[in-house]
Amino acid sequence: MRSWSAPSGVLLGLAVILVTAAGVSAHDIWITMVQEKPDVVRVVVNYGHPGDRPAPIADKLFELSISGINPTWQSLLTGVKSDVQDGIPVLMTEPVPIAKDAGVLVLAARYDNGYWVKTPSGYRNTSKRQVPHTERSISSMKFAKALVQVEGGPSDDFQTVIGHRLELVPLTDPFALKPKDTMKVRVYFEGKPLADAGVEIGDGVTPRAEEDIPRYKTDASGVAEVLLTQPGLQLLVVEHTAPAIHPDLCDQDVSIATLSFVLPPRR
Repeated sequence: MRSWSAPSGVLLGLAVILVTAAGVSAHDIWITMVQEKPDVVRVVVNYGHPGDRPAPIADKLFELSISGINPTWQSLLTGVKSDVQDGIPVLMTEPVPIAKDAGVLVLAARYDNGYWVKTPSGYRNTSKRQVPHTERSISSMKFAKALVQVEGGPSDDFQTVIGHRLELVPLTDPFALKPKDTMKVRVYFEGKPLADAGVEIGDGVTPRAEEDIPRYKTDASGVAEVLLTQPGLQLLVVEHTAPAIHPDLCDQDVSIATLSFVLPPRR
């Protein structure tokens, strides 16, 4: 299996009461792995962004699944518990066996951060049904996808479409790339290509000023060309705001999706 490098041997594959507007919606979730044996891993769900890593809440994680070790998707929710990884709070699964010829493993997660309304005292974790006269009201949903290539297996599954409301799907095989290459990725919202969306890229670790984060716009077909500048974890992030599905509860639905994989050093 390709190593997912992180501090202290972590193998990378892959809240708050009062917060600012950015804090309500801008935190991401992404998936990593801890390798315990050559064929056994634990899957880790991370929350936040570099420099701001609050503890994820297990009750808000309502999907964590893996494809590639069985003919169908397998849920990993049973046994998920709060843990600490390199001093950072995370959610972690029970041990997961991995076959040597599995090919590309696809991991998926959904995290419901709930409804939020803006009041004179700040954001509150409730809907506008409870606070009808509010400046802003949103729902906040997080989606995550991670790709891991097992050595010796085929890599065709990198284009797997999970069906999340907001989703990043590679059009270029990420495991055939190297640093300084460009990867094409399509953004889907509600199953349709999303134009003019900004796809960010980072490493999940290094804090950057907002204006310094690389962003690549999608074209009319929902495709962005993202430059992979260095080896290691590639964490792509996209955010989209839409009119609420349930306007009695909030005015806007804010969705954030991530896609992560590891790019090995230049071959």
